Amino acid sequence: MSINGGSRRGKDTRDFPTYPAAAPKRPRGFGRPSATGAAENPGTGDSSSPQGSKPELRRALWRLSLPRPTRETLLPPGTVRAIWLGFQTWLVSWAAIVLLAVATWTQYSSLPAMSHTTWQNALEIGNGIYAAALGASLSNATMHFSLTPWGITLFIGFLLGLSLKVARPQSPWALAWGLLAFLLPTWVCLGFAALRLTVWPAVLVSLILAVTVFVLVGRRLPWSNFAVIFPGGEPWEWLSLSGRLLKILTLSALGMGVLTLLGGAVLGWTDMLNIWNGLHPGILGGIILVLGLLAYLPTILVWALSWLVGPGITVGSGTVFTPGQVVSGDLPPIPFLAWLPEAPTGWWPLAIPVVSAILTGILLSRKHDLTLPDTLLSLAFLLVVMLGGGFILTLGASGDLGPGRLGEVGPLPAVVYAGVIACGVPFAVTLVLGHRRVGQEAARFAARIAGKDIDALPTAKLDL
Repeated sequence: MSINGGSRRGKDTRDFPTYPAAAPKRPRGFGRPSATGAAENPGTGDSSSPQGSKPELRRALWRLSLPRPTRETLLPPGTVRAIWLGFQTWLVSWAAIVLLAVATWTQYSSLPAMSHTTWQNALEIGNGIYAAALGASLSNATMHFSLTPWGITLFIGFLLGLSLKVARPQSPWALAWGLLAFLLPTWVCLGFAALRLTVWPAVLVSLILAVTVFVLVGRRLPWSNFAVIFPGGEPWEWLSLSGRLLKILTLSALGMGVLTLLGGAVLGWTDMLNIWNGLHPGILGGIILVLGLLAYLPTILVWALSWLVGPGITVGSGTVFTPGQVVSGDLPPIPFLAWLPEAPTGWWPLAIPVVSAILTGILLSRKHDLTLPDTLLSLAFLLVVMLGGGFILTLGASGDLGPGRLGEVGPLPAVVYAGVIACGVPFAVTLVLGHRRVGQEAARFAARIAGKDIDALPTAKLDL
């Protein structure tokens, strides 16, 4: 069987009409004919080209401006997530404060004193509270207020650190972008608050907060290696010891402050309830008073420690609250001010930080293997840090609480030196006396006094 020259049996080899293959699809906007029949060039910027060419052009310009290695360095994977979580931290913290201010205005807007206010005024007050939490202050002819609610600041920092920790940025750049996404809207809010407040301290505090979060979050991520700043790639042993000792002393001071504050709350509980009942706050007002107490809880803890170490605090000009002296005056009806002592208790509370420091020094004296010179260097650095930290705490817990005599509120300046003398010096002396080298030298000296043969005593090689 042969049809049309076919040579294979049973196969139909007739010529059937064929059609050309379909042309490959072209991208949208590339080479399509225009109304005049001419193909358009997307790179010429012709306004009649379809919109599909514009994203391609922008993408090409982006690739040209930032090469791939640079893009991978500045914008690593996870950057978008870090940016969103950083912005979300600002949004949640700011909205919570502002919405609470607006809700308070809604509750009390029917009062005669609130008749000329609007919700915009409540919004402005809420934004001002957010700025005050970062260190902004109010000062005009009728009102002075600069006592920072550090509880809100710590809450914002905790929320920011937790959010960026969840994001797990894969490089320092991703973490920096997340912090920048928090700082930019924060500074915009401070810009609006600058119409009535002094905000430059708040800008500085926000930067310090961002750097602190960067260090605390970054040091727990795989890419972090902050030890490279030290020769040899490891922190000095005496510096590491200072850090551990500072952490222990901070926790000890925090515990003493909490116990002192609880004692004041128990003794002043009746007066606090009388002030609370006299205010008739209601449900929303009660919530606001509790949140206000939490906002100023770190400040109150610093006040409690200031009272415990001796110099005490002042709540208004002409007032002094110390263990051995109480000079009080008219105070505003704020519930937690009822925790202030009404009469002197004597100077015996000063023994609490001294005994605590001595016991802590005894427990830690044999917990390290540093030589005596390195131990002395570590303790000297620790005392310097305590002086600087005490000055910062005293400054942060002081300020203005209102007009008139309430312009001076907070710890007295002598608290810094009293705290170092009451806690730092006994701790350092005990730690040095408990050192192994000091113990061995003391044994040798006692043997020499007793008339024993020093060379016959067991000795050990000491590498100083």
